[in-house]
Amino acid sequence: MKKINNPRLGRGFFRLSRIFPVFIIIAGIYISSCTKEFDSIGMDLIDDQLGLTLKKILPASAFTQIEDSVPSSIANLQLLGMVNDPVFGKTKASIYTEALPQTIPFNIPGSIESGNILIDSVVLSMAYEGYFGDISTPLQLSIYELTDTIPEGTIYSNKVLNFKPEPLYFNEFLPKPLDSIVEIRGQDTVKLSPHARFHLPKSFGRYFIDNSDITSALTSYQDYRGFFKGFYITVEDNENPGSVVYFNLRSTLSRMRIHYSYILDFDTIATSYSFPLYEQFGRRYSHFDNFDYAHASEEIKNQIIQGDTVAGMQRTFVRSMSNFRTKIWLPELEDLIENTSGQIAINSARLYLPIDDEVIQDDFGFARNLVLLKEDENGEIINLSDFEYGIIYFGGALNENKKEYFFNVTRHVQKVLSGEIPNYPLYVRVSNSFGNASRAVIRGPSVENNPMRLEIKYTQPVNSN
Repeated sequence: MKKINNPRLGRGFFRLSRIFPVFIIIAGIYISSCTKEFDSIGMDLIDDQLGLTLKKILPASAFTQIEDSVPSSIANLQLLGMVNDPVFGKTKASIYTEALPQTIPFNIPGSIESGNILIDSVVLSMAYEGYFGDISTPLQLSIYELTDTIPEGTIYSNKVLNFKPEPLYFNEFLPKPLDSIVEIRGQDTVKLSPHARFHLPKSFGRYFIDNSDITSALTSYQDYRGFFKGFYITVEDNENPGSVVYFNLRSTLSRMRIHYSYILDFDTIATSYSFPLYEQFGRRYSHFDNFDYAHASEEIKNQIIQGDTVAGMQRTFVRSMSNFRTKIWLPELEDLIENTSGQIAINSARLYLPIDDEVIQDDFGFARNLVLLKEDENGEIINLSDFEYGIIYFGGALNENKKEYFFNVTRHVQKVLSGEIPNYPLYVRVSNSFGNASRAVIRGPSVENNPMRLEIKYTQPVNSN
């Protein structure tokens, strides 16, 4: 077999000996399994025959960075609230959303004269889908009418829109994401899933009734946006620990509903008209304010503001809502093939990210899932090739027993070692960072016990020549 002294010159995967079919069989088992640990499958079969070697490699550098804005318009959930974290600082989440009519055109009073209609209430409701933080303290909530149209396409979390100065709603809001709501409907009692309700001025509902001649002439949702552009929902600054509430605006309980009544044949008829907050043509997104990280711990500020990359060797930080990510530089991996004559086969490569549970003193826990990405030659942050095998293989979930995250990066390491791709930096983020308010503290590569590390298992086939 021809020896490859430098795999970078050989390109592609490593050259193997006559035992290549054995590796194909093992690789098939390795990739197809969804429930076992991938890097242990079949290892008992080849350990003695092929000389399985485990090598632990510490990242050359790891430090915290300010995260870029995130595309929050694609999120399934919208976030609202404020958390004041002594470690990560203060972050506020607000919502921009449309409330579209069920049909275009529409005429709420129908054949009833608008002057004969009485507005009973106007209620904006949003379905709960979870929360982060301390929901025992209230938030000061405001709802405004937009004067800017929510743009189409992907919208990032730093996008700001204008709104009317006078709020439609201003009051304390105590989140109750765990409490269902009971409604009395005639003789029936109906139990509804948890959702928040905000009563808007009756005059606001009157606007839709009195302008039925305009709404009856609408021909598209674009026309409707000239009539009503939507809501800006936000909270005021506060010094409480606070909370961020997750709302599912796709739920049928998320809507603006105008309740009204009129007299017909001496009977009072009560009815309503709903404007869903989610419609296939609707637009919505979360906006995040991070207050320049002035309230973050000195350790975080030293890394992200002062550029202290040494501190990250002890611990790094990640947080969602366009806050923090961790940048990791793996060392050049040529040392791995030292004294191997260039003939090695990577069986598995796994990046371990143990959590540091001594920094955070609250009970809100750590992010349930992280995501690992890489930089490409254009400076863009993209998925690793291992991600193509699926999230069960790729990893990123928190193992609460071991207090760590891990990622299978076998294919990525193979490509780096073979010279197929450069050894560009990796980035750790909170998974779905536009749809949750979680965070994590990760042990750096310089800590003495259980550091951040890359573990590679490889075999060096025996040369029979």
